[in-house]
Amino acid sequence: MMGHDATRLAMAAPDFEFSNLDFYRKHHNQQLYYHWEGHVWWTPEPGGTEELIFRILGMNVTHISLRPNEDHGEVGHRINRELGLYCHPETGAILDRWQPFPDRPAVPVVPIANRIVQGDVEPKILSVPGDRDYVEKTLEIPLRYPHPLAKDPQFRDYCPGEFFEGTEYFITHTARPDAKDVPPARWARDCPWLPWMALGYEHPARLRFETTIGRVESFEVLPEPLVALVRDRLPIYEFAPAETDEPNVTSTTYFKKYFDAYLAGASFPIPEAE
Repeated sequence: MMGHDATRLAMAAPDFEFSNLDFYRKHHNQQLYYHWEGHVWWTPEPGGTEELIFRILGMNVTHISLRPNEDHGEVGHRINRELGLYCHPETGAILDRWQPFPDRPAVPVVPIANRIVQGDVEPKILSVPGDRDYVEKTLEIPLRYPHPLAKDPQFRDYCPGEFFEGTEYFITHTARPDAKDVPPARWARDCPWLPWMALGYEHPARLRFETTIGRVESFEVLPEPLVALVRDRLPIYEFAPAETDEPNVTSTTYFKKYFDAYLAGASFPIPEAE
């Protein structure tokens, strides 16, 4: 008569192994759409109470391809356009202005608007144990580097200090093809306040982002506020290019590019063309 552990092992499915590049083969030269949303909290002072200040509503459009590579034979490649909107924490309305403290003026809200973010994915074999439908993995990335705005006097009030220090988290799931109830992917970040908040050099406020991410079938089924804003102001964000030599965009490079518009009190995001 089999013991409990032996019975469980006998009934378990075999380990499931596959290449991460299978995804790129399946979707080669396709556009994929992702929706992400969550919340942003801040702690204005060290040891203070954490406060919810924004909802965040975002999308990615991604061109997927499989490319030859000298070192690996082939790699996956993604070209993304990313848009993230800061919204009222209770109503969800997209925010155009934000007032950090009662004695400070309101400032323009600068969204995440990265027109190009691209990179390669190296081949890797993934595995799901025989007794599991999926495996969760947390990638924790410590961040510490000289802040890109720290050395330029015109950005002193928009820089939290000499160094950017934070942590980024990606929580993903490797699943069998027939797995059900697989949790959504998640992205989180602990970081200093954002340049457009204009809190002044070395202000100690910290932010915490927490979001969930899921793929949707088409652009049209993204949340209506995203679809409307893209078609009204940022039509290039409906599609990602198949090829580009543009440099990657970050929130900091975007802020620097449109700093004059920010000082003039412009409404963001600024319309962009190809």
